[in-house]
Amino acid sequence: MIRIRFAKSAIEHEEGMNHLWLQIMPPGAGQNVCLQLILPEGLNRSPDLSGAVEDGSGRIKIKEVLAVTDLYIEIFTREPIPCGEYSLAAELSYTDGNGVFTTVREDIPLLVVSEEEAAEIRTDEEVVRRIKELRFLPDSGGANSSTSIEYTPAKLIRLDSSHVSEWEKKYRVEGALEL
Repeated sequence: MIRIRFAKSAIEHEEGMNHLWLQIMPPGAGQNVCLQLILPEGLNRSPDLSGAVEDGSGRIKIKEVLAVTDLYIEIFTREPIPCGEYSLAAELSYTDGNGVFTTVREDIPLLVVSEEEAAEIRTDEEVVRRIKELRFLPDSGGANSSTSIEYTPAKLIRLDSSHVSEWEKKYRVEGALEL
């Protein structure tokens, strides 16, 4: 019911950032379908980048229950966290056609690594491509969105503005798309 892919195989323990691509498979004729992303301490997230409706507690409302729904979420660290393996959870809850409330939980392992180990991180090019494309979609949560709420403030620290890390190069979108 929930398929999850990370843009990177791990996240850096300090000033780390990653993106999740969540594909929500339709539960059938469900009602009140919501997704809640549960993060371990030290990890934060932004609202869904594709513009899905969220309530104050971060539950994402799934409007179309008869089609696959793609959600994109940025996760990040604001302060250094210990390296190691963490577990995220995605909980999909809904009321089925018989009126029975159902919750499906998918636990996702996430590796947090030091800067020295960051060179070994692999990227999922399809997820990165999809995240870049979101910036140019109208009514998305990307750069064109006029109303964006972040649940936790991100602190960006850049020591040398002329230095661009390998990860920044992969995520960078230069110029506008020409069609």
